[in-house]
Amino acid sequence: MESSSEIKEYKGNCHCGLFKFTISVSELKSVQVCDCSYCYRKACQWVFPALNLQIQSGENELSTYKFGRKEMIHSFCPKCGSTIIAKHLPSGEESINARLLQSVNSSLLEKTKYEEGPSGEEYGSGYAPPSTYPAPSTIKNVETSVEGAKLETFNGNCHCGAVAYTLISKPLNERTIISCNCSLCHRNGEIYIYPPASSVTFIGKENLIGYPFLSPDSLHSFCKVCGTSVCVQALKEDEDLLPLNLRTMMSGVNVKDLNITEYDGAKNDPQYVVS
Repeated sequence: MESSSEIKEYKGNCHCGLFKFTISVSELKSVQVCDCSYCYRKACQWVFPALNLQIQSGENELSTYKFGRKEMIHSFCPKCGSTIIAKHLPSGEESINARLLQSVNSSLLEKTKYEEGPSGEEYGSGYAPPSTYPAPSTIKNVETSVEGAKLETFNGNCHCGAVAYTLISKPLNERTIISCNCSLCHRNGEIYIYPPASSVTFIGKENLIGYPFLSPDSLHSFCKVCGTSVCVQALKEDEDLLPLNLRTMMSGVNVKDLNITEYDGAKNDPQYVVS
């Protein structure tokens, strides 16, 4: 049995501060990662079990999402999209996303694999992507108008399929791929490319919720149904740019196989405080 001296209290919150909590567990040295189709998109790092979870605010405010056997219920903030809790309904056990903990750099913690099944196996069912993706864009822009340019077609979607997109792009190995450590991108585990907005077509764009951070002209946009972070929508009419989260891309793309540049966005994020 653990002694009280071995137990440490950790505070945490979603990015916007709607949901705040504490957990009391042994000092964190490792987290569990799952590569099912949902956790891969969300880059969750789970503290399991989340013992002595105490909710300070937002208990009844979260959106929920289930898939597969529907034995796991995933809760996310409907305002900022942060994935917070996974609850196993048959046992009642809960996990908390370590990315939301204050004063914890989860990137430095040991990662252990969730033991439900072999790598890539779904929790209870195989993942079926949407049957239909939008037709590719035919608009000419700074990339697609280049004579002799090698262009490829990529499809992507949120987990539930309410939002799907088609991208016309140069090969991914010719693009800059960014992982940012700002307070928002760290929570979501997003990995971005930066194609022209005119190279992307959408189905279900009305299902995106935009969350402004750092700039009111940039909306970090996630699916209102499943909470998957899809893109950053630029509100400036003269800006042909649409950062896309590569974790949502199908077409055989896996972020583990990509050459990713780490960007220190946290240096631009000193004002982030949740009271």
